Amino acid sequence: MINLNFDIYNPWSSRWTILWNKTKMIGKNKAVEFNGYRTNHIINVDFNFKPAGDHGGARIMLGVFGFDVELHFYDTRHWDYETNTWETHDGH
Repeated sequence: MINLNFDIYNPWSSRWTILWNKTKMIGKNKAVEFNGYRTNHIINVDFNFKPAGDHGGARIMLGVFGFDVELHFYDTRHWDYETNTWETHDGH
């Protein structure tokens, strides 16, 4: 996993609200999300890359003056440790 983050935030605020959430399936097990938030960040740059495992994918979040946007490409499957197989969103 790679996680890079730079964040300057208002320590006297705990504001965090979802402004919008758009999700679309782009394959059998892949999805993309585009989200907007109202936060306590003055500046926020966050990059996360997880090549494998539960919800593996890439996410980037950028924020300035309390408004953050997030773009997230990810795998919708979960690893089932009992059967050593992928469990998809439809239960298979």
